Amino acid sequence: GMCVRNDGGPWDVPEGMTFREWTRNRAPRPPTREDLDYHLTTLFPPVRPRGHLELRMIDAQPGDDGWIVPLAVTAALFDDPEATETAYRAVKPLAERTLGLPGPHNPLYEDAARDALTDPELREAAVTCFTAALDALPRLGATTEVTDAVAGYLERYVRRGRCPADDLLDPPDGASRGPHGRETRS
Repeated sequence: GMCVRNDGGPWDVPEGMTFREWTRNRAPRPPTREDLDYHLTTLFPPVRPRGHLELRMIDAQPGDDGWIVPLAVTAALFDDPEATETAYRAVKPLAERTLGLPGPHNPLYEDAARDALTDPELREAAVTCFTAALDALPRLGATTEVTDAVAGYLERYVRRGRCPADDLLDPPDGASRGPHGRETRS
């Protein structure tokens, strides 16, 4: 919830109050620029612009080197003009699914959170973006280790509509389960 900071006493946390309501009602006191700056530090979307992009999922990837793939893909899609254009064209049609509403209050956000890459359109866009990033990495001077990691992730997860969490749902007998634990045999 909102936090109204006070220099000389306890901070108020008015139940259910949004920053918008605080600016409109100006109570319990008028908000300041410092209040807005503090409030913005309490918001944790998946990608947070802070003079740079803070990608909050990077440190949640499995393994000691789990950060390599998301960092390499993001850097390639931002730093290589060809990859940027390809990614833009791949994701632009998905914007229609937002119905003009901001995330997380739109259907695209909800579909992505619920279905991830089992959603055919999301999977197609992800494959296109990963492929564009993989093509761009050598142009950007990436090492073989980095390009191999991205290629492996593309094949193991993205093309198959899976994510690393699906590995946890695979049975111990070595059979692979599809996305979200649906059993498949290969």
